[in-house]
Amino acid sequence: MKFRANKMLGLALGERSILIAEVTAAAPDRFQVSKAAEFVYPAGVSQQQPEALGNALRHFIKEQGFLARAAVFGIPAKSVLTKVKDIPPVDPTLAADMLRLQVESEFSTELKDLVYDYAGTSSPTESTHVLLAATPASQVEQAVAIAQEARLELQAIIPTSVALTAATTRNSGDALVLSITPSATELSAQRGNHPSLLRHIGASSATTAAIAGEVRRASLMLPRNSSANGNGSANGNSHGPVTVWDDARLDPAVRATITAALGPAARVGNFIDLGAGDLPAGVMAGAAAVALAMAGLSEDRFPIDFLHPRLAEPKKAAIKRQTALAIAAAVILVIGAIFAYVDLQNKEQKLAGLLRENNSKTDLRKSAEAEVAMIKYAQGWHADKPRYLACLRDLTTAIPDDGQMYLINFNLHDSMKGDIGGKATTREAVLTLVSRLNQSKHFSDVKMALDLRDVRHGHEVTFTINFKYVPV
Repeated sequence: MKFRANKMLGLALGERSILIAEVTAAAPDRFQVSKAAEFVYPAGVSQQQPEALGNALRHFIKEQGFLARAAVFGIPAKSVLTKVKDIPPVDPTLAADMLRLQVESEFSTELKDLVYDYAGTSSPTESTHVLLAATPASQVEQAVAIAQEARLELQAIIPTSVALTAATTRNSGDALVLSITPSATELSAQRGNHPSLLRHIGASSATTAAIAGEVRRASLMLPRNSSANGNGSANGNSHGPVTVWDDARLDPAVRATITAALGPAARVGNFIDLGAGDLPAGVMAGAAAVALAMAGLSEDRFPIDFLHPRLAEPKKAAIKRQTALAIAAAVILVIGAIFAYVDLQNKEQKLAGLLRENNSKTDLRKSAEAEVAMIKYAQGWHADKPRYLACLRDLTTAIPDDGQMYLINFNLHDSMKGDIGGKATTREAVLTLVSRLNQSKHFSDVKMALDLRDVRHGHEVTFTINFKYVPV
């Protein structure tokens, strides 16, 4: 349990502005937004000048009439690295020690001076998965400096979307949330009462296609369920309902287009669902900042807190180096032995169960193999291989939007050589597409083949176009 004041500021840090909301705790589970505003950075000032930014923020808070001084800062997903980590059945204290020893190897060795934390809990009896999170120490130092200069009592530094997702799931536990702020578009998910995904999609002006595609890809990577037996594998199913929070004040038509692209179950977030009442008159957005303030008023521990991380190095005792090395070696040996023993027991039990299932569910093997193949195919289109998506985008742009042509197949190899096949109403429509590809700087060696039988008999023209894609 944590002590909190009855009035809290939530500040969602962005690249160009800070969303601010002041929330009052009317009761242990009842909140009310009293003020909300957007602080736009002065010209020439950014988070790289935390003292100047904090000074300007202090004057803004005073001018707007904010009364609270306790504050929770939210940082963008772009500044946070995450990874799902499976841990065996162990005590929570031992789990933290295990993660502390392994966490640096889970992220790129090129990244230095990171602050680590994790969301989730372990179980002494069952395997679980947690979400490891890391952010540059400079990000934490800048937030602390801004708060000090602004005369704010900083309570925590957490990913903004994590707080927004937790507030969205107050009555459910599971959710997939798309947050659009003036600085960025982010996707986050919660499974089993703790964060399971956090991803930066792009700027607040990200295209509808990019947002919908990222939601589909991310949903494939979510843990199968929120139980302690979850193994962190993808479920291969389409994503569930998505809640869209628009703090960027998009045009209603644009917001409606984005929501429609996410599926029939997608909806725009409603402040009533947050349990913080309505926004003050004249305020059109601020869900991210409100969620941060609500997290600060809650008695529960923050899901992720880079100001007080659970994976912070423990205070060093005044012992000799040789003694410390011996203790560390012993701890590693004990942890390794425990992990190996528990892992062996679990594998033996799972093997026995799998053998029984294999004998009783032979008919399901083919469908399971098809599901695995589909998941592997989807993983191949993950955001760390953008060349294939870029090629598909450029092809889509080049195809005339006149309804005279449609594609049947698309192939692209690692060598960037590929082909498309389809049908068109006329031969001229195919020639137009070939001309556009030749004019594009992203395609070369464009060659066309037509089914001459279709051309002579006046049917739809079947065509194949070979090309080599030249990515940016």
